[in-house]
Amino acid sequence: MTTERWTDEMMDDLASTVEDLSSTVDRTTQNIEQTNRNVDMLVGAVNALLERDSQRDEEIRRRNEDFQQYKLENDQRFNTLLEEVRFLIRKLGDNQ
Repeated sequence: MTTERWTDEMMDDLASTVEDLSSTVDRTTQNIEQTNRNVDMLVGAVNALLERDSQRDEEIRRRNEDFQQYKLENDQRFNTLLEEVRFLIRKLGDNQ
């Protein structure tokens, strides 16, 4: 009878240990799932920031191109006006 009682106690202890381990596994699984959701949110946030930076870089590149075009046009206007002023100065010198 003592062996049977000892076996019953051991089985009860084992069942309790299995329940504890099962609870621990469940909590660990929930923690892992929550961590995965957190990681997914962080990856999404980082991707959004990268996209925003990419759009900003594109906007800067476009504005730089616009500025270069504007500068080129202004340089051409300046050179045209300079040539006209030189022509007028020569003409004025020829008339005197």
